[in-house]
Amino acid sequence: MDEATKQVFKGRFVVLAVMLNIIILCFAMAVFVLLRFAPEGTLGLVIGVILLAVGAVFSISFRKRYYQTKAWLHEQP
Repeated sequence: MDEATKQVFKGRFVVLAVMLNIIILCFAMAVFVLLRFAPEGTLGLVIGVILLAVGAVFSISFRKRYYQTKAWLHEQP
């Protein structure tokens, strides 16, 4: 793998790592908010559901990018 390809891979890896961290953070915060604040009112429920939705959207996007990066990596000599 030449140096330019390594730099492209590093960039793709960083993007995937950041996306995975956002997914984990969203789901963890959603569980906390739903367990702690949802019983007290609707604001906690709304915030928890929004965090779950954001985590789900990022999960779908992450999976798509992961398989694209994996296929790209297998094409490299």
